[in-house]
Amino acid sequence: MKKDSELFKPLVQTAEKYLREYCNGKQDDDGKAKVALRVLSVYRRILRVEKEREEIKSEWEKLIEGVMELRKVTRHRVRPKQGKGVETTKSKPSSRN
Repeated sequence: MKKDSELFKPLVQTAEKYLREYCNGKQDDDGKAKVALRVLSVYRRILRVEKEREEIKSEWEKLIEGVMELRKVTRHRVRPKQGKGVETTKSKPSSRN
C-alpha cells in the first residue's frame, strides 16, 4: 500500500513547476497559482501526519515491548507464591518448664 505522500507526488511536482513559472513571470493565472499553493499546503500536512503516525507506531511498539517485559517479570514473581506446595504452618508453642 502506497503512502498518501507518494500518491500526491506527481501533483506536487506539477504544482511546484507551475509556481516556479508563475514566479518567473511565465504564467499569469492567479487562480491556478492559488490552487498550486493549496496543493503544496495539503502535501505538507500529509507529510506531517505520516511522520506523526510513524512516531506513534514506534512509541506503541516500545510500549508493547515494555508491557511484555513487565508481564514476564510479574509472572516470575507470582508463580512461587501460588504453588500447590505452599502450606501455612503454625508455630509450635515453646515448652518452658
